[in-house]
Amino acid sequence: MFNQNGERYATFGLVAKLPSEVIDGIWDVIDDDLRGVVKLPRVLQFALIARHGQVTVVFDDHQDSIFEFDLPFDYQRSFPETVAVLDDGQNQTMMLMAELKA
Repeated sequence: MFNQNGERYATFGLVAKLPSEVIDGIWDVIDDDLRGVVKLPRVLQFALIARHGQVTVVFDDHQDSIFEFDLPFDYQRSFPETVAVLDDGQNQTMMLMAELKA
């Protein structure tokens, strides 16, 4: 799951609401900070919060840990509250939560 050399995409809905550098920052969190540290399920959920005016990505492993990663990008109130990342075994797609349920 979540092989950094796999095919990766972001939906149009997400790209319309979140700058590419934040999207790339979430991929980096998956690759550099989560893979090999926690067991990653097929669907990951990340909360985006403001901390000192910048983006903090929050991941809850639903076991016993919550991880927070500060990104060096300005937070905008128009950002989605939560982002989902789906690994279907062939592609990895980052999307809005509403798109995951569709």
